[in-house]
Amino acid sequence: MSAIRLASRYAKSLIDLGIEKNLLEQINTDIETINSALKSRDLSLFIKSPIIHPEKKASVLKQIFGDKLSLVTSSFIDIVLKKHREFYLPDIVSSFRDQYGEHKGIVKATLTVAVALTNDSILNDVKAIILKDTGKNDVTMQVKVDPSILGGFILQFGDKLYDTSINHKLDNLRKEFMVNKYVREF
Repeated sequence: MSAIRLASRYAKSLIDLGIEKNLLEQINTDIETINSALKSRDLSLFIKSPIIHPEKKASVLKQIFGDKLSLVTSSFIDIVLKKHREFYLPDIVSSFRDQYGEHKGIVKATLTVAVALTNDSILNDVKAIILKDTGKNDVTMQVKVDPSILGGFILQFGDKLYDTSINHKLDNLRKEFMVNKYVREF
């Protein structure tokens, strides 16, 4: 089974359990705690190591998280470890975050600009446009600064990409000038 399918199934089961037990918000908080801990390269490598025994991994995770996680999330982590699926834990966490956002009507968007934005009204306008286009409830916006686009912006959300950067327009002009319309091609 592919890692994406496996992670998706485990995440879906955790979301369904959270909805059933009315603990979805608590589980989401726990998953965010786990996600921030997994950003540590050492912990991530430790969890993915096939050499280290799952019982040792379980004890280390219990020491790291202690009583920070709810009983449901701790039990879920124990099941993942017992099934020897700890290698997929970062993927499960990522899939849970995506499915939680989908369940709550939150769309993820990335806005790339040439210079840092100083006006929050621009971000609010972009968020309003995204909400109107998608029909979702909220937008999680990540703003990146990339001077190589020279100007304009690149907006990506869902399966849509709007590239109004000057660099993109210059590339299109280069391609147009490469084609000589006056020389006959055979």
